[in-house]
Amino acid sequence: MSWRLDRRRVRVTLALLLGGLAALSCDTGERSEATQAVAERPGNLLANPGFEAGREGWSYPTHSEFWKDFEIIDSGARTGRRVAYLRLEREGSSPPMRVEVHGVVQELRPEPFPERLGGWYRVQRWEKDSKRTALYLQVVVIVWDDPRIASIVRSERPTGKLRNYQIRYYLAGLEEPPFQLLNARFEFVAKTPPELGVWTHFEVPLRADFERLWGVVPEGYGRLDIFFEARWDHMPEGTGVRADVYYDDLYLDYGAEPG
Repeated sequence: MSWRLDRRRVRVTLALLLGGLAALSCDTGERSEATQAVAERPGNLLANPGFEAGREGWSYPTHSEFWKDFEIIDSGARTGRRVAYLRLEREGSSPPMRVEVHGVVQELRPEPFPERLGGWYRVQRWEKDSKRTALYLQVVVIVWDDPRIASIVRSERPTGKLRNYQIRYYLAGLEEPPFQLLNARFEFVAKTPPELGVWTHFEVPLRADFERLWGVVPEGYGRLDIFFEARWDHMPEGTGVRADVYYDDLYLDYGAEPG
């Protein structure tokens, strides 16, 4: 009798354990859906932020020989099925190129000016033959045709033809800016090489940074360009670079809905 009772207890306990595992399995699925909802959350000003609709909403500058196309692939995404893939592979050539940029770009005109910008990147390969080569990840935010630009970008040099001002966020790979620009400010998110094989989150207080670095919050502007890039500069002749970079679940928003 005692043995039968113990067996029943064992069966009950086993059932409870299996039920708990099933509940955990369901919870994992719910968390996965919640994670996807974060990527596509209401208030995200970027179109197709998780690249699930392929190239829709994204482009790259075709007028420059230094810009290269991007790919949308169906494997390795952080959430969902698709991810933006930037493949940098350049061996020594003569004459050497000064720069090569791979990235995805959106042009938009949000009002009021957004509060934050962020997303995730993953790097699988990160190689450069020369220490002189600047190989890095960056996000560039460009404000076009702000009517106050003459007073915003003050310089001893004439700025009559200047139409934009910007912030360049260095995500990984640099310890100092590779060059200076009259109409750019520079901000380091990190000063280390990227960690390989993991999704790395980044987020910047965009509105606060423009006010801190430029003294104004952009308003009345013509458009806003957002660049998510992997690039290199100053590669010596006879050397090369090789890198595989992915971006996913990008966002531009107000933190809370503007009141």
